[in-house]
Amino acid sequence: MPKLKIDEIEPGMVLAEDLTTTEGRMLLPRGAVITEAHLRTCRVWGIVSAVIQGDDEDDGYPTSLDQLDPEVLDSCKIMAAQRFVLNPSSHPVVQEMARLYILRQARGLSPEQASWMLSASTHDDNVDFLSPAEPSRTQIDPGRVVRQEMELASLPDIFHQISEALKNPRTSAAYVAEVISKDVSLSAKLLKMVNTPFYGFPSEIDTLSRAVTIVGTNQLVSLALGVSVISAFDGIPEKFFTLKDFWLHSVMCGIVARLLAGRLEMEGDERFFVAGLLHDIGRLIILRSHTEAATEVLRQATVGRKGLVDVEKEVWGCTHAEIGGRMLKHWRLPAFLEVLVHHHHTPTEASMAREAAVVHAADFIAHSLAMGSSGASLVPELNTNAWQSLGIKKSELADISRQAERQANDIMAAFFPDSREA
Repeated sequence: MPKLKIDEIEPGMVLAEDLTTTEGRMLLPRGAVITEAHLRTCRVWGIVSAVIQGDDEDDGYPTSLDQLDPEVLDSCKIMAAQRFVLNPSSHPVVQEMARLYILRQARGLSPEQASWMLSASTHDDNVDFLSPAEPSRTQIDPGRVVRQEMELASLPDIFHQISEALKNPRTSAAYVAEVISKDVSLSAKLLKMVNTPFYGFPSEIDTLSRAVTIVGTNQLVSLALGVSVISAFDGIPEKFFTLKDFWLHSVMCGIVARLLAGRLEMEGDERFFVAGLLHDIGRLIILRSHTEAATEVLRQATVGRKGLVDVEKEVWGCTHAEIGGRMLKHWRLPAFLEVLVHHHHTPTEASMAREAAVVHAADFIAHSLAMGSSGASLVPELNTNAWQSLGIKKSELADISRQAERQANDIMAAFFPDSREA
């Protein structure tokens, strides 16, 4: 854990230890994402250094391609070429994320294991050339899907109470704690989450009322919404991915979105976490309401060079992002979440284009690192204009990826005790 001078610390870095004044006053807890405002506060208080999460926390994992066994490197390079095929290989961000993907895939692999992983790949570069395009099989009306989902009444009553609480600016912390406490399972999950290093509180948060007070009313209500929505989809078909895989990908996307928003000093970084958590909810809806059509799309996207969202357009005539956005609108969730979910593949078309670009970039990074799965076996195409609008440097990606992986493992360990290393 490197100790850096304040002038060396950049927004978006994460504290590895509590930050206190010389008198012992707590300024920031361990795990906090540093912003420009935090750095200004440090200078006011005369703080000259802080301990930051860094490379030495990577448990001895390689940080350079030169450290890899040549045979392992060759196999992982081919896997990366297959996985990033939808993206231009010359783009600096694509190159850097491909490098980070190779480093992550190569961890602990022997040449034999790497070779087996490569041979087990489902992708066949000849598919697009030897097979005619498959015709559309199931045109899906997004509006009808949403109406069917509403008729299923799949979400518990607690969801609607939480949603109303979020929209009411006069909602008190005590009322939020009372509403959430009615659902024992949800309460337990939220307490587990706020006690992970993701939030970095120095002492255990043992009651919902304290959690609401410390985390914030709107923040905890947003978390409750995200957790309750995904938890409502237990029992979906798991032929192409498991709900646990889906959770990991969603959590990873949410964490990266939160980290990016923090670096960009965008207001309400918790909302970005929830938007990332819910970005693929449309896929779960389709899996439940149109299982056969969803399975056909997932099967086609498992091979060849077509992105999952492109196959959805061809087969369904719409995408999971559109369905997810419409569903959030019918659930009367905040417009912010609706727009970012609806446009996480089309950020430049969104009314909140820069905010949508954050979730789009987070989804790209989460897919690049191959943590979890929502059904897509290829890294979706990066919208380079959206990426450019954020102003995130290529050099920041390794740090963002390391922070996100650690935080995702912490959260998954809270929800799935056997998931310490995702």
